[in-house]
Amino acid sequence: MDAEIASASIWGQRPGEEPFEIHLTIGTPYQIDEEHWACPVGLQPLFSKLADSHGGSSFQALCLASSLALGLLSDFKEKGNSLFYSPGEDFEFESYVFGVAAGKRGGA
Repeated sequence: MDAEIASASIWGQRPGEEPFEIHLTIGTPYQIDEEHWACPVGLQPLFSKLADSHGGSSFQALCLASSLALGLLSDFKEKGNSLFYSPGEDFEFESYVFGVAAGKRGGA
């Protein structure tokens, strides 16, 4: 990933295993051609290499990359694993939902 524009570090833990740090990274969207954009996304060490998210604009590619990362983290948790910022402080997916995705119009 060339230029990281956003990142977060959280902790994951599988049952019976030690906690491990997860590095979520979003890269700078880049234009593929006149109508297509892509945006790099990383979720180490859960995935060694994720495909870039593709959209019709840089904003859409950025939103899709963020959505991919959150979806994969949600899947990790749904499989019985834990996600947290620090012991006793759960990772709250609700804090990453905004606007129309949260059922609101005109703001967060």
